[in-house]
Amino acid sequence: MRFIETILNLIYPPRCIFCQQLLDHSAGIHICAQCCGRLPFSENRMIRISREDEIGHCDGALSVFEYTGMVKESLIRFKFYNKPGYYTTYARLIADRLGKLTDPGEYDMVISVPLHKHKEFIRGYNQAYLISKALSRIIKLPECSKFLRRERYTEAQSLLDRQKRNQNVRGAFSVMSPEKVRGKSVLLVDDILTTGSTLEECSRVLKQAGAVKVFAVVVATGRK
Repeated sequence: MRFIETILNLIYPPRCIFCQQLLDHSAGIHICAQCCGRLPFSENRMIRISREDEIGHCDGALSVFEYTGMVKESLIRFKFYNKPGYYTTYARLIADRLGKLTDPGEYDMVISVPLHKHKEFIRGYNQAYLISKALSRIIKLPECSKFLRRERYTEAQSLLDRQKRNQNVRGAFSVMSPEKVRGKSVLLVDDILTTGSTLEECSRVLKQAGAVKVFAVVVATGRK
């Protein structure tokens, strides 16, 4: 895999995913030195998804960045402006943060938040799945996104308040093979964490299917 990436970098020189500056073909993470020094990294801590007065299903989360500035702009390009190649760098950053905060060996599989088929058709890819697939290779866990399915189309979460976000995703996901997740610990992958409604609902159905632990990993969060 590393050999293939090197060849591709020679043909298509990599650029910084934040400022678009050309990088050396041997660059493993596509971030230039200037941007690296200015990135809004999140604190090295676990994030609680649910509120104190709520019964939570997700056992916590970690984020690499705060969702602001150049990180926000990069993720918008990744999702909406046909920049799927960013996923490799995002996955490596998540793997690095994960290794500092917990032991990836505690988990049994990696699952991404599903995207509705209509949205995936329009976009051309599921950004969370791309990150999940690369992350699974790095931390050597099976990629099992096929076990979690989005059942219905939902409005864009970014347009809704917290209460409506919860209602919007309620019942939107199902587990395809409950026996495959029963008794397992799951790393749940998404690109952005805001209110956490989507991650909570995915965690709820995974726990309902028998998963013993669901921990979320994201590129960026708007949580303080």
